Amino acid sequence: MRHMETASEQIRIRVEGLMNARMVSLEILADRWVERTPPDFSRKRFLEFAENFYTHYPGFTGINWIDPGGIVRWVFPREGNEGFIGNMVSEHLNSRVRDPFQKAGEHLQYATTPCAELIQGGLGFHTFWPLIYNNRVQGYLNGVFRVKRVMDTCLAKNILTDFWIRIYEADRLIYTNEEQSHINPKKDNLHVLRGIHFPGKTWQLELFPKADLYPPKVVRNPGLLAFGLFISAILSLLLHFLNHRMQMYRRARDHALHEVSERKRAQEALKKNEKKLEALLTELAAKNAELETFVFSVSHDLKTPIVTIEGFMGALREDFGNLIPEDCEKYLNYIGDATQKMELLINDLLELSRIGRLTVKKTEFPLADLIEEAVAALQPPIEARNIQVTVTQDLPLVYGEKKRLAQVMENLLSNAIKYIDKENPSPRIEVGVQEQDDQKVIFVRDNGIGIEKTYFEKIFQVFQRLPSAKMIEQGTGVGLAIVKRVIEYHGGRVWLESEPGKGTTFFFTLKNKEA
Repeated sequence: MRHMETASEQIRIRVEGLMNARMVSLEILADRWVERTPPDFSRKRFLEFAENFYTHYPGFTGINWIDPGGIVRWVFPREGNEGFIGNMVSEHLNSRVRDPFQKAGEHLQYATTPCAELIQGGLGFHTFWPLIYNNRVQGYLNGVFRVKRVMDTCLAKNILTDFWIRIYEADRLIYTNEEQSHINPKKDNLHVLRGIHFPGKTWQLELFPKADLYPPKVVRNPGLLAFGLFISAILSLLLHFLNHRMQMYRRARDHALHEVSERKRAQEALKKNEKKLEALLTELAAKNAELETFVFSVSHDLKTPIVTIEGFMGALREDFGNLIPEDCEKYLNYIGDATQKMELLINDLLELSRIGRLTVKKTEFPLADLIEEAVAALQPPIEARNIQVTVTQDLPLVYGEKKRLAQVMENLLSNAIKYIDKENPSPRIEVGVQEQDDQKVIFVRDNGIGIEKTYFEKIFQVFQRLPSAKMIEQGTGVGLAIVKRVIEYHGGRVWLESEPGKGTTFFFTLKNKEA
């Protein structure tokens, strides 16, 4: 029994393997036929292809070319296939051939005919491959297979010697190696059934042992036969599970290999990006150093004329102090004020250029200390203007560069002091913190001259000042630009609310300390 099972499985594997390979070879031929540029659909080229495949892939009875109209034009080999030339396949008398061909043309896909009597003789079947070029059917590739030729190619001599073989297609006997004189085995005789499947076909294999291989005495014991069948079924089941396990293992292995390959590619890409980033950082550091040198040189060159002017002014006062008229003294004061303002402007621009480029370590410190230091630094003008400064209690800790944030507070307080009208009977400045959208917002509020909404954005730009500020000689027009640059460098934002005559409130936020 095991010998029969093995033989039937061998037949199935060989037939399926041969036919699958022939179908693939026809598909390759079809692809090569239309892939050439410029196209060449000549009879010579077809016959070269057909001869090559017919010679190297045994099992074909014929390989034919059918034009788009359904007429067989070229055949290979010509010997034995002459009667097929000129036939109109689309009007074939046998519907088993005609219907699949029409289906292949309608659906533009591979089609196989049921087994029928071939013009070349014997039972066989046709396959039709529509050949599409530029979205048009250029013709059909027709493979012809005689069942006996296929089976003779697949069957080993020892199988033909030991067994009677029958092949059925839809209950129709299409092949047997039984002799005419052989009496058909009874239904209760020992036999094995196998399904044979390949594209477009399902055959049923039936295998009987010949009498000299399995004499009647071997099967006289039904119990032994049943036990053997049971063991065979168990082994087949175990083999199936083992095969399934092996396939699962292969899929898992392939998946793992794919993941490892992807991870290696990602790591290599990451290393390349890290190298690029290091190169860019090195280049950026060099550019920053170069820019710092340039800024220092420019600021030094700009300050040199100021120092010269101040020196000559001092010399004039020292040498001609008593001889200088009152009007000339007033002009010298104007010049002195202008040079001081120019020096402040240069210093502010230099400071603006350094924000975010020259950094120090960020720390966490009390906001109250920062405000206290800023108020102390501005105490002379506060007392001179009799301004009441109120700082709310329980101020939080803030995180950042203390020197830069101190500059922010000094600029905002200084700005508030400058733009409180001197005639204001009760000048006030309030500094504090409020909650807004789960975020701490720091504010500096004054009751000064106020700002029109038109200028809310402009005042944060360099050299932009309010029209009402022209009466105020102090200031360079850079202070609020520095405030905006520092706050944005610390991951926050700055804005204001104001109304002319009712004062101004500047708000800003800071990014929390990194985890």
